[in-house]
Amino acid sequence: MLHHSSCLPLSFALLLLGAPLASAAIGDWVDGDHARMRLIASAPAPDGTVDAAIEIVLDPGWKTYWRSPGDAGIPPRLDFAGSVNAPDPAVDFPAPERDDDGFAATNVYHNRVVLPVRFRGANPAEALNLVLKADLGVCEEVCVPVSMVANIDVPSGEKDAEAADLIAAARAAVPGPGRPGSFEIDALKRVGGTDALPEFEVVATTGSGAEGVLFVETPPDWYPAPPKATGSQDGRTTYRFTVDRKSATTPIDDAQIALTLTEGGAATTRAFKLDGAVASP
Repeated sequence: MLHHSSCLPLSFALLLLGAPLASAAIGDWVDGDHARMRLIASAPAPDGTVDAAIEIVLDPGWKTYWRSPGDAGIPPRLDFAGSVNAPDPAVDFPAPERDDDGFAATNVYHNRVVLPVRFRGANPAEALNLVLKADLGVCEEVCVPVSMVANIDVPSGEKDAEAADLIAAARAAVPGPGRPGSFEIDALKRVGGTDALPEFEVVATTGSGAEGVLFVETPPDWYPAPPKATGSQDGRTTYRFTVDRKSATTPIDDAQIALTLTEGGAATTRAFKLDGAVASP
């Protein structure tokens, strides 16, 4: 994978230096075809928040998919229903890589990925038990479906510095709002096409002037093409992409498009709500 980081590495370093040792633990590895997985989790905080992470390691040359896999691929299915004292899981994702083999462009992770998870409403007086059933698509020349079940118990008060650092690093790697004026997604607007095949334009400020990679997430019955950079001037890059809506039932008005931009080791994300022919944040 995965050497993507958030736009605030200094803040993350200060967090690690200044934070007290958290109550946390690391689970055992479980093996699947060409992949293995484990859970890392903190004990419930006084406000009922639980921070955890899913670590997935792939065999060399193999890949798995982002939450929005692109032209082909299998999005991960992550089910915590068997857990105890772990309500309302919210899984976040670091930015992916684009993998274009000339036939399909997909959004993937290679080698290793760590997904932060946050639960809210746990009872801080009770121990935590996480059970995760993960269904992944894992691919090299061919793709295989992989199912794994991992679990972890975190007794109240147990402390593990390595676990706390892994969770903090996973959270810091999630794309954030960017750096105003130097690296951010500035605008999204519809620039043409039909309602069945609309075309959109994105303007982004890039951090180093190098061309970044833009990822698009739409309603599930829309099918966006990979964005292409159409020009760069004064530190801003313009991208265009079309969306196949020929079989869509989700209307354009009030639909949401989420954009994630990567450049080097930085990543930023922003969501836009569509309003007729114009998109606005």
